[in-house]
Amino acid sequence: MQLDLEKRIKHEEELFRKNKPDDSNLIELSEECLSSNVDQGAIHAILDMGHLQNVSLYMYRKNLTDKWFNILLKLIKKSNYHVGHMLNQRSNRYGNDIAFNIINEGEIKSLSYFTLWSLVKEVGRSLSSLEQDHQKPIIGILSHNQLNFVLVDLACLAFGYRVVPIPLNATTEHVSFIIEHSEITHLFLGGKKGNDIWSDINDRSLIKAIAMDELVRSIKSLDWEQFLEIGDQSIKFDVDKQMSTVSINSTQSIMYTSGTTDNPKGIMFNQLNMMSKRFSRALALPEIGSNDIFLCYLPLYHTFGRYFEMMGSLFWGATYSFAASPAFNSLLNDFKIIKPTIFISIPKRWVQLYEMLDSILDLGSDPKRDISRKLKEITGGNLKWGLSAAGYLDPDIFTFFYDQNIKLLSGYGMTEATGGITMTPPNDYQSNSVGKALPGIKLKLEKDGELCLKGPYVAEGYFKDNESKVFVDGWFHTEDIFKENNGHYFIIDRKKDIYKNSRGQTIAPQKIENLFQDFESIKTVFLVGDGKEFNTVLVYPNFENQNIAKLEGKANEIRELFSSMILSVNSFLSPFERIVNYVVINRDFSEENGELTPKGTFIRKRILENFEAIIVPLYEKNYTSLHFNNKEIRIPKWVIREIGTLDRNITWDGQAISIRDNSKALSLSWNSKKVKLGDFSYTFDNDILDLNTFIQSPNLWLGNFGFTDFIGATIFRLMDTKSFEGMSFEKVVSGGAINIDDNQKVADNALYDIHRSIRLYIDGDSSSFSILRDVIDGRLGNWSTVLADALMNFRYHSNPIFRTKLIDTIAPILSGSLFIDFLKDSFKYHVKQNPGKGFTFTIERTNDDHFHCLIQYLRNSENDINSADLIMHDFIKTLLLLVADFGTLHPTRFTWARSELVSWQLNDAPKPIHSTAQKAYYILIKGFRSWIGHSPSIGVDRETGEEYHWKDVINFDENIRQKHRDIILKAIEETSLIKESLFLFSNNYLVDLNEIPKGGIWITFLGSRNNKNVFRFIVQTRNFGNHNLVINLNEGFERDFIEDETKWLIKMGAGFKGKALSENFGGYWPEHNLYTEEYIQGETLDDYLERNKEDIKDKARIDRWQMRWLHFIWSGIQAYQEFWERTNLQLSIQPPSPKNLIIPQHDYKIGSRLISISSRKPVKSLTEHFLSLYTEYIITTENKYPGLHHMSDWEVIFTATIQALKVNKGKRVLEHLKDELESSNIAKECELIGLTKGRINQFLDEILNLGVLTKPVVFASLRYERWLDLNPKATMQAKSSILQDLYKDYDLDSLLDEYPETRVRFFMMTCFKESNVDLYNEFKTLIKDLRSKNISPWNLQERMSEIQLKLELNEQEKFFFARMLFPNVDSADYIELVATIHGREARLNLVTQTECKDGKIYRIRPPFLPKEIARFHGILTESSLLVTFTSSHEFLLTFNNRNRLTGGLYWKKLESNKAHLEWVAIRKKYQMIELSKRLMSDFFDRMSHDGIEIITVGFYAQEFFAKHGFKIEKQHGGMVKRL
Repeated sequence: MQLDLEKRIKHEEELFRKNKPDDSNLIELSEECLSSNVDQGAIHAILDMGHLQNVSLYMYRKNLTDKWFNILLKLIKKSNYHVGHMLNQRSNRYGNDIAFNIINEGEIKSLSYFTLWSLVKEVGRSLSSLEQDHQKPIIGILSHNQLNFVLVDLACLAFGYRVVPIPLNATTEHVSFIIEHSEITHLFLGGKKGNDIWSDINDRSLIKAIAMDELVRSIKSLDWEQFLEIGDQSIKFDVDKQMSTVSINSTQSIMYTSGTTDNPKGIMFNQLNMMSKRFSRALALPEIGSNDIFLCYLPLYHTFGRYFEMMGSLFWGATYSFAASPAFNSLLNDFKIIKPTIFISIPKRWVQLYEMLDSILDLGSDPKRDISRKLKEITGGNLKWGLSAAGYLDPDIFTFFYDQNIKLLSGYGMTEATGGITMTPPNDYQSNSVGKALPGIKLKLEKDGELCLKGPYVAEGYFKDNESKVFVDGWFHTEDIFKENNGHYFIIDRKKDIYKNSRGQTIAPQKIENLFQDFESIKTVFLVGDGKEFNTVLVYPNFENQNIAKLEGKANEIRELFSSMILSVNSFLSPFERIVNYVVINRDFSEENGELTPKGTFIRKRILENFEAIIVPLYEKNYTSLHFNNKEIRIPKWVIREIGTLDRNITWDGQAISIRDNSKALSLSWNSKKVKLGDFSYTFDNDILDLNTFIQSPNLWLGNFGFTDFIGATIFRLMDTKSFEGMSFEKVVSGGAINIDDNQKVADNALYDIHRSIRLYIDGDSSSFSILRDVIDGRLGNWSTVLADALMNFRYHSNPIFRTKLIDTIAPILSGSLFIDFLKDSFKYHVKQNPGKGFTFTIERTNDDHFHCLIQYLRNSENDINSADLIMHDFIKTLLLLVADFGTLHPTRFTWARSELVSWQLNDAPKPIHSTAQKAYYILIKGFRSWIGHSPSIGVDRETGEEYHWKDVINFDENIRQKHRDIILKAIEETSLIKESLFLFSNNYLVDLNEIPKGGIWITFLGSRNNKNVFRFIVQTRNFGNHNLVINLNEGFERDFIEDETKWLIKMGAGFKGKALSENFGGYWPEHNLYTEEYIQGETLDDYLERNKEDIKDKARIDRWQMRWLHFIWSGIQAYQEFWERTNLQLSIQPPSPKNLIIPQHDYKIGSRLISISSRKPVKSLTEHFLSLYTEYIITTENKYPGLHHMSDWEVIFTATIQALKVNKGKRVLEHLKDELESSNIAKECELIGLTKGRINQFLDEILNLGVLTKPVVFASLRYERWLDLNPKATMQAKSSILQDLYKDYDLDSLLDEYPETRVRFFMMTCFKESNVDLYNEFKTLIKDLRSKNISPWNLQERMSEIQLKLELNEQEKFFFARMLFPNVDSADYIELVATIHGREARLNLVTQTECKDGKIYRIRPPFLPKEIARFHGILTESSLLVTFTSSHEFLLTFNNRNRLTGGLYWKKLESNKAHLEWVAIRKKYQMIELSKRLMSDFFDRMSHDGIEIITVGFYAQEFFAKHGFKIEKQHGGMVKRL
């Protein structure tokens, strides 16, 4: 049995050696050993295999890591496997391979595994000689790194002697404590420092010392040779017997933490801790093996140096190389001698390597091969692995070494866990992550975020400390606060360092301080704010940094630099975490001053004590407080300086603020929530009034001269504004004629002129309007929002004429909705004050936005006009007349105006409104035709000078009767028919007789229908191309019918926001009994089907025609339902026939048209109406054309109805249809063809859960599926390209306002169709929020961020997530979504990639870290641009392919649709490759996506901005680009 087992184990190893692991049964064999009684040696043989690289790689790749680790753990326990067994196995396996390298004066001395084990046994023999009375000695080691340290340590571990490595950097007091506390009996000393410490304490100690080298000169010590000679005399030492006595569960070693305020704590380790950790590391790093070489300088008395480097190297059978010295220059020499493959270090050494390279080469642009060659030259040429331990390292440095094929790992560890707890998995680095949990350890986060852990390599507790509060119920509490995301852990702060501000909000200082660690200009930063109202920082500059060196002696510029850095950090923090103030300190923190621990971490309490004199002023008030009763007024210190007085001279008696040495006073009384301040009163829901915040809200004080007289002219130099939450204007309480203080006058200052004009307006002085016009039309700059908000306070002027003139004056800055609100209020007030007098308003200063909102308001009023009061009736009549005025003043908006006025004539509005609509209609027609003018009756040929008439340009087709020719010619000669029609049907071309050459009009007869003769005109022009139109000549209808018909045609045409449902109407000339229409090319649906009826019958084409017929059904029914909707559900076309439709053949085209609306009839029953759509349109057509089969019926009809009527109205109609089905006498007939209540309910439920599945989404998705069937191996980029094409072809963006779920539904039905159920459910929730308007379809970033952070998305899902969020980004462009955390908010940032003229790739994105904003500030400074960043600024930066910042721009949002671009700067080296062009284009795309329509810049770099489409507009105070 045993022999057979040994053969099987050897066979398994042979399989792995031959790289045939898939044939292995190692796991089954191991489990068999666990379940049976086998020899210890067999288990040890399997454990020996467990360290092999091939075994670990196999388990890693097969995702068997956890299972294999648990088996190994059981094998260790069952066989009592410990360090001694491991060393014996490595000696047997690796024999003469090198275990240790020792550098001595540039030469390498090597030690083989065989020799190592022999020496360890020799030292073990000597240790056994130290036993007295069967009591094992307890060994202490106090030494620098050296071979003898290792030999003593390993001998203790191999043969069961408790060993205590003592930190060499501990104080003498702590060393004394450790020796006494751990009960050390023998202390091994090494090096000068070890000797010095021992010299200070040996008089107080009775323990025996052994010198490990000649540097130790203690009179109480044995030297090394003497120690070994003791062992030579031992005859009882049996290696195997000694190893068999070692228990893997007994405390084998104690390592002490460095104490700061308390004594060090002794952490107890057993053999199980040590060995399980080694297997855990091997499985986490399966590519490390026996061929690797470590270069090591980390102390052997620390966990990383002892466990990871020394014991890890031996475990892997690799080579451990002692560095000659920890100094950087010495390490550089060691690299060349040793040529390591692995280097573990504190972050500083990696930074030094990086900076050394950066000083030799340009890491941003030099060829990668040159950088790689130099890095290999420095590091010996073989470096493959690195680990940055015990501190923060800039993510850019991590990624740099990764790019150079050095896998630099991050991690988090504690001595209590035998070192590492988490580690960055190879090839899975995440910025600022400390990695994922190592195999074999369990992690959990408490409610407060504290990380807790348990596992076989976590210590059981502290030596002689049974009351520890960190070891609880088997869990070790790290006292570190973390967050976790997708298995990655991110450290936030030490639990003990976290504090609460004065408002009880929790703040983690280390998290905030870490944001500054990337700033080269800052060496140290310390956050203050425990129990305070706000946070501040102490900053110590890095005087070695070039930026600081350049600014030496320039205090203001240094402050600007640090202010910008702090503001950039603030943009990544929650509001309560942000830094309000800072101070530059004149010295760094130090261990000597008790401010740092030996590890360099802050002793926060001591720093606060030592720097108290500097910290206190940071919290001194920058204001003076005045109190009365329970109210407080805060006056900024700068205001007091401006006034020219002292704090003590200012008083407040509850009625006014007075100054003893000055005649100035400010009226200020405060009762409950009413504040009288200067000339105005306000409502204020607080007990503290901060005048500085009030000043920053000019919309509150503009016009308040009582206030500004007191403050002084400085107030008008205000640059940035912000709203004052909780305070609002109530009324003017005092005033009169303005007495302007000469000191307050500010020449050519827009803010001051606004202030003055508002006061003049308040006081009834009409000169205010001319001042306002002057500012608005030329000098407004970025004050438009402030002005509009301020004037909102005074819209209710007592003089109705002033109210109306104000609207007229400020119209250019009013939004459409605000314009309507102002106008309605003004109208109502006018009617109240002047009953019976007409209301007049001039429309000249209004714009399209006002006109759009005016029409929208009228449309919204149609449904409930009959329930409105008479004042509202009169207001509607006024608006109708304004519509006519606007359409006359702006002929390009004539059709919109006409459509709206006709709509009011066709609805059931009260007769006075109907009459006004008719009157306005005729005013509009008369004004428009007056503007069009009559075409001349004589034209002149430009080339020959020959005169000609209309009859000379017209050619009649032979099939036109003479009677009709005479009527048509007469109409053309006597009216502006041609000129008007071409203007309406073209791009607003004005074409008269002179523009048409002789013979330029061809007229042909199209036929007769519905008592009309129809003629087609083809008009050739000299400069504007050829045009078509149609004339309908009435032959049988009464004039009233024709006039009614033309109005319906106008309503069915393309009005505001409406597409044409029939031919667009031109004009009507009753005196000639004709009207004009747009000519539409194309055949009717019936003609098309007739032409293809043989193809339809072809069974091989059934799929194609099924799709086409679905398209025709959907489009046709939607067209008929849209007609029904435009008649307010009163009329329908009967029968709904394909003969009366022109439908685009391609399903992505829109523009279905009704040929005629003359067969319109009243709708008497919903059921009959819907039934006719099914039977008359679908079934009748299918009977006529065999081969047509509908693949869906009622769902299509319902959806077409929803699309035609819009969602809410459509749902109401379907609910009414349900009710009608219950009582309808044709209910049974409906049931037979599938029209049932249940089907309607099912449809409405789907809308509730998933929104409306519109025709464009369905057909775009079907096309994608067909494309995918033809291209099953398509790449993600190819899929993205077809998705984008479909998204654009079907114009899905146009549906978002009415169907906000459109984008989500499209992506759900295409690229996310096979995604997991969790993502599907997230999308369902998102759709519900979109439909309930909790989220805008134009701003999904926040929700998408939450989903991406919440779910584990695969690479394909992440790829299409980006496309879903930004569907209009070119599919050929690389884009990526990267989540960043800003305070407690997660944001998804778009990263785009572009190629510049130099052929290199650049990335454009927002900043991910504060340091990137600081570096951009440096670029601006290099460009001699003095800038100050504020909290309202946003940034877009460019990076080269090495992630080096190359330039950027920054801006701030002024209004919902307006942004101001501050500066654009590109590093000089990148200025000739069109990078700025790419940056600007990307910026415009992002602004457009965010709804920005206007971008302003100042009057600088005009040539540059002109190239990018900016134009000078004085009213905006600079150049403007309209998107």
